[in-house]
Amino acid sequence: MNMKYEDILNRALNEEHYFSNEDLRVNRKYGFLLSNKELSEFLTYKENSLDKNKHELPLKTFNSSKIFYFSSNELVNAYVDYISFFKNDYEAKNSTIISENYNEMILSRISSELDGTLKIEGVNTTRKKILSILEHKNPNDSNEQIIYNMNQGYGFILSKPKFNKENLRKLYLLLSDNSLKPEDEIKEYYRNEMVEIGGHDGCPVNMIEECMDSLFSYVNENINKVNFYLPFIVHYYILYIHPYIDFNGRTARMVSLWISMLMESETLLPTYISEAINDDKFNYYKAIDNSRNSNNDLTYFLTYLTKLANQYYLIYKNITAIRDDLAILGEAITNTEVYYLKRIFINSKNGWFNYKGFISFCHLDITKQGALKILNKFLGLNILKFRINSRKEKIFILNDDVIKYSLKY
Repeated sequence: MNMKYEDILNRALNEEHYFSNEDLRVNRKYGFLLSNKELSEFLTYKENSLDKNKHELPLKTFNSSKIFYFSSNELVNAYVDYISFFKNDYEAKNSTIISENYNEMILSRISSELDGTLKIEGVNTTRKKILSILEHKNPNDSNEQIIYNMNQGYGFILSKPKFNKENLRKLYLLLSDNSLKPEDEIKEYYRNEMVEIGGHDGCPVNMIEECMDSLFSYVNENINKVNFYLPFIVHYYILYIHPYIDFNGRTARMVSLWISMLMESETLLPTYISEAINDDKFNYYKAIDNSRNSNNDLTYFLTYLTKLANQYYLIYKNITAIRDDLAILGEAITNTEVYYLKRIFINSKNGWFNYKGFISFCHLDITKQGALKILNKFLGLNILKFRINSRKEKIFILNDDVIKYSLKY
């Protein structure tokens, strides 16, 4: 046994932060400077470790011996926090932020996934434009076709079909309808040529079917269990296998919601992940790379999404508290204004912002006057504070008094 690598793994599991390859290779913060050879040996050690905190998944792999994750201190603490939020809400009022806002969160995720996924994938659009497009039966161009297809895909998964090979193909055909080059269209179930994604190879063609079959088996064996990580694992695995030439990311995020909706514990699970990812794309891709570059150590990806779920849970709790306080005063904010407020909470860590920043992080296509009208309403409701900066422009920040629940994530 290599005691050096055992010690590193033990530290990684017990620190507040689960070490990435970057931490071990080029970062002096934690006292490690592994050579390329040593890092490779450590990754092999992790992959073959029999540590009691390790969970090996019965999913087929093509470039590592297994897919696994560790119950690291960072991951467990994030999970415990989420369950604590959920439990405390339930004990206080026999409901939770998830259950109270379930339909709104599903609708918000649908809208955000339409908006967010398209932004992730480089399609320039706005929510207003999306709603306008969905009112028409016949898309006018390729971007409108993508939006129309995603709406059709949501209609399909909302009916909660069984997760299997045939239904995944139906979903993919809905998502890709009239949006692929003829040579990229699937004739059967999966792609028939190799792909490379962000420097990573997709699954070899001759292994895709057996890998995907292992996913269907794994999901259906766990779908009726309380398995918080299941939608996240499926999300990663579809990205990893990359069963299609195009639209894999879109499909993975859609399937993640599909799995969440099929699970008996659906009101426990965060239904807003795509919405959250839309506001944190850099770290989303970084978490995927960290897992891929560590022989499919899913600890990075699961930790990222669990902490993201916590961040959004706290945001929803704060917004619910704001709405309750306003109701006492006979005031209210609309669902559209809730969307703006969520964006403000998410960007609160960046401090003060002007109307241009507001337009940017809300992905809006409005004038200065339109933005200031919204912001001034929040000022009037004491949700925001303002000051005049050195350029004599009004800048804004969240009023500390409305932050009832610490945004530590």
